[in-house]
Parts: sequence; structure tokens; C-alpha cells
Amino acid sequence: MEEPLTSPDQAEALLRLLSRAERLEALPRTGWHVCGVERPESIAAHVHGVLVVALWLADHHPDPKPDAERVMRIALVHDLSEAMLTDLPRPVKQLIGKDAVDRAEDRAADRILAAVPAWRDAFAEYRQGQTLEARIVKVADRIQMLAKALAYRQQKRGDVDRFFDDPETFNDRGIAPARAVFDALRTRYDEGRWFDAHFD
Repeated sequence: MEEPLTSPDQAEALLRLLSRAERLEALPRTGWHVCGVERPESIAAHVHGVLVVALWLADHHPDPKPDAERVMRIALVHDLSEAMLTDLPRPVKQLIGKDAVDRAEDRAADRILAAVPAWRDAFAEYRQGQTLEARIVKVADRIQMLAKALAYRQQKRGDVDRFFDDPETFNDRGIAPARAVFDALRTRYDEGRWFDAHFD
């Protein structure tokens, strides 16, 4: 009889990972709370948006062509440590200090991703932000945030102008198609418009 490809321990590890990842559905992006946005998007919704943007950027990037699977893997895990730490808003991270936050995120990622080393490597790759694929996800994270800020402003759900005041937010990290997207976001911000909330 053929041995099963997946052991019971591996199956249990997947279920444990899933139970942790599902927490992201209930955990809000707390940076929006700081801006007065009630009932903001969840971390899971943010990750989905980042995946959409990152894959689009990868598909539109000129040579060298990025590895789309790696882009998606990095995007999927880039905020997974928040399943244990929650989403710490920037003012909190500044008070705690970058080194302490980095250590905590690493320990959380070690625990959550212990059974999937390739995913842990993708998390580390994102944090280092050096590879083309990691830079795409970093830029996608900013684009998703700015797009969500415009949606909240359209809905009159908080003061999101601060997200457009920081020039670093618009750093395209050498990702060519991101420049046009950032320009379009800036134009929509300056003109005070976003898309209507209906099925178009």
C-alpha cells in the first residue's frame, strides 16, 4: 500500500496555521481607528487587496519579469505575524521602537510559520525588502492603503489626509508600473474623488 503524501502531523500543522490565519478576518487595521474610521477593514481584507495589487504590478512589470508565485506568497504572509501581535499603528510602533517591533514580529512569524519554512522565508524576504518581488509587495501595501484611504474619505469615515502628506508613502522602490498608479492616486486625492460604491 502506498504511503500517504501528507502525514497526520502535517495535516494538523495546516489546520493550526489556518486557525491562526483566520484571526486576521476579525482583527481590524487599527491605523484607521487612529484616524477616526469606525469599523475599518480587517487585516485579512487588507491582505486580499495587497495580493490583487501585487499581482497586477507583477504582470505589468517590464523585464526582468518577477516571479509571480513568489510575489503572491510574499503578499499572502506579509502581515501574518499580526495574527498574534494585532495591527500595531505607526504611533505605537514608534513608541516601542523598530528593533523591538521587528523582534516581536520575527518571534510571531517563527511560531505561526514553523511548519512551512518556505513561507517563513517569504516573510523574511518581505521584511528585508531587497528582492524585486519583495519590493513589489511593499509598494502594493502602500497602494492598497492609499486606495482604502480614498474610499474612506469618499464615505466621510475619518481624517485620512495624513496618509497623503508623507512623501515616503509614494516611494515606488523602482517598480515602474507603480509610478503611474501613485500619480493616479495623487490626482484622485487632489480632485477629491473616488469610485462610486455601486456595481458598475
